[in-house]
Amino acid sequence: MIRSILFNFIFWPIFILYLTLLYPIIYFSSAKTTLHLAYIPVTKWLFFCLKHFAKIDYKILNKNKIPEGQIIIGCNHQSAWETFVFSMLFDNLVPVVKKELLKKPIAGIYMKRLECIPVDRESPVKAIKTLIKYSKEAYAKGKSILIFPNGTRASDEEHTEYKSGIYAIYRSLGIPVVPAHVNSGKYWPRNSFKKNPGTIILDFKDHIYPGLSKDEFFKEFEEKLLN
Repeated sequence: MIRSILFNFIFWPIFILYLTLLYPIIYFSSAKTTLHLAYIPVTKWLFFCLKHFAKIDYKILNKNKIPEGQIIIGCNHQSAWETFVFSMLFDNLVPVVKKELLKKPIAGIYMKRLECIPVDRESPVKAIKTLIKYSKEAYAKGKSILIFPNGTRASDEEHTEYKSGIYAIYRSLGIPVVPAHVNSGKYWPRNSFKKNPGTIILDFKDHIYPGLSKDEFFKEFEEKLLN
């Protein structure tokens, strides 16, 4: 608990102050500038605080399995950790986020500048159309896509149905999907103040080739993600 208090007391004030002071610059910046001036620095600060105050480290496994060219990364979602880590690993990745996050006073501008793809979870049909539209635009710019198919944070023990958005992108773009499994919920539990010491593992799996039916895709995705 002491480590958790230290982490929250030190990380969040500097995180908020930095992004607030940077806001006027980011308001007029490009996606690349926002990534390197804001997203990557706050991610490094987060990992520093997690390691030195909460005693949480991390390992990246099998990044060499990722095929060359544009891809879709489908990662399970357990905590806030995985919403940061990919900025350290890829400089051409566009995340899919909840639409309401883009309306946040400060965070919303950062997400817009990063060209995040908004999804309206209250309107599934509209969400799929919007997702395909923005994904095609990102693909045309040479970007890859990051999506959390669970749609919400959940542990491996909690069975959550995968949303159809990842398949919609996969089918419309015709590019490989790389399943990525993370166990961050063990150390940064959902809706919990307390952090647990240990090592978070982000494990990239063998990619899924284009051309599968919806049932085939989700069967292969789940098998690869959880094995």
